[in-house]
Amino acid sequence: MAPLLPPVGTEMFRRFTPASLEEIQRKHEAEAKQQQIRKDKNIKIAKKYLPKPAGDLEDGQPLPLFYGDRAQEFLNIPLEDMDPFYQSHKTFIVLSKGKIIYRFNAEPACYLLSPFNSLRIFSIRILIHSLFSFFIMAAILTDCVFMTMSDPPAWSKTVEYVVMVIYTFEVIVKVLSRGFCVGDFTYLRNPWNWLEFMVINMIYLAEFTLFRDVSALRPFRVLRVLKIITVFSGLRTIFSAVIQSVKKLRDVMILTFFFLSIFALIGLQLFMGNLRQKCVLIPPLLLNDTSEGAFNISSHENNSSDFDFNTHVNNPDNYYHLPGHLDALLCGNSSDAGTCPEGYMCLKAGRNPNYGYTSYDSFSWAFLSLFRLMTQDFWENLFHLTLRAAGKTYTIFFVVVIFLGSFYLMNLILAVVAVAYAEQNRANIAKAKQREREYARILKELKEREEKMVKRAAPLEKNGSASHEDDNTRDDLEDDQRPRSSRWFIFADTFLKWDCCGCWRRLKKLLHTVVMDAFVDVAITMCIVLYTVLMA
Repeated sequence: MAPLLPPVGTEMFRRFTPASLEEIQRKHEAEAKQQQIRKDKNIKIAKKYLPKPAGDLEDGQPLPLFYGDRAQEFLNIPLEDMDPFYQSHKTFIVLSKGKIIYRFNAEPACYLLSPFNSLRIFSIRILIHSLFSFFIMAAILTDCVFMTMSDPPAWSKTVEYVVMVIYTFEVIVKVLSRGFCVGDFTYLRNPWNWLEFMVINMIYLAEFTLFRDVSALRPFRVLRVLKIITVFSGLRTIFSAVIQSVKKLRDVMILTFFFLSIFALIGLQLFMGNLRQKCVLIPPLLLNDTSEGAFNISSHENNSSDFDFNTHVNNPDNYYHLPGHLDALLCGNSSDAGTCPEGYMCLKAGRNPNYGYTSYDSFSWAFLSLFRLMTQDFWENLFHLTLRAAGKTYTIFFVVVIFLGSFYLMNLILAVVAVAYAEQNRANIAKAKQREREYARILKELKEREEKMVKRAAPLEKNGSASHEDDNTRDDLEDDQRPRSSRWFIFADTFLKWDCCGCWRRLKKLLHTVVMDAFVDVAITMCIVLYTVLMA
């Protein structure tokens, strides 16, 4: 890890000046020459040995505690980058009021505004101000409220234009302070700003172009809600974690698709056309012409010119409906399938149930039905429809699909997501431990610097002032690492840490034995369960 402290005798916080820009240019040229020499000599450095940015000094991170309180004097002004990795890059940083690091490109923004331009500095101060984020958030919430209105007031269009102006102002501020797309840390170099830029373009496309009346563009208004993600860093972190977990679901998704495809093909072969079998009213001409329970339909079609059998079968008024049911009663021709009431016969006619969306007549519809079973989305309705049309024997098919698809695969997906979050937590813990070791090393280095400065033969005033500065920095870090005092800590320090009285020590020992006993936890748990049962 690169050292986070500057060399001895160098200020921690240095203003960004034209001389700083020249020094960066010199270091950049020297680094480019070294890279060219390594390239000419065919010297390759392993990726793990290449310099990397310091995680504690990333853009958007709070300033580490060991820098002390001197940062208060350098808020809202351009500073030289403290990360050794960026010392040869044309970047500078600005600290906000909450000591949050904002990193900017030192090249002229939009080829016009240098880092020392008053307009750019003013834009940077607006961008890093905490009220700016709350102002944008209020505009987003207002926009969301008006989008939920089914019958908005007449002046809602004015509100939309005001919100659109606010969004545009936000983009202008970011572009003026960061630059548009050329160089690191510019506006479009941040992937989160791609979403914001797309939303702004969709708003203008839907309002001020020839496509404003196109109904296909209206759903894109909802994308404005996604600007909430770009405002809060916490939401960005959660969204990134979700994306990382989705990447790990690739193999599970392939397995799920394969499972659904196989069982969709099986369902296609077993139940194709079965859900169109309905109880149809027997035509009057056939009521008296039966032979062992079968009707000679073809003879009547040939002998009667007034009766159209196909029209009769496809007429929904001739279907049998149970009271309160929209679809006709299904039936089947197997021994264990559903039967029709007296006066009706089982024929394949009309459309499939649920407005024609529930069927096994093609691979796509069968796949959709299997997906419905796996997600248990009103699956019992599909279960009853299929069994009535095909027979109760096919219960085995549904048992296999439910157990393998709904229980196994769905829980496998949850397990993969849980493992992804667990790995992320372990990585965060490892990063925190590494940061703790780094802080301890820095404290030790500060102490060594203090001892060296005390031993110098320089005048006492200089030694004393420098030592006092480093001592204050170290004390600030140690104080910040301790938990903040509160009334409860004061109460505990005052009343719960007595050791002078023997009776008090024996009482504390007894209470410690009782509280730390495992049976106490069991008893409290049983009390909670009993209390819950009594409440129920």
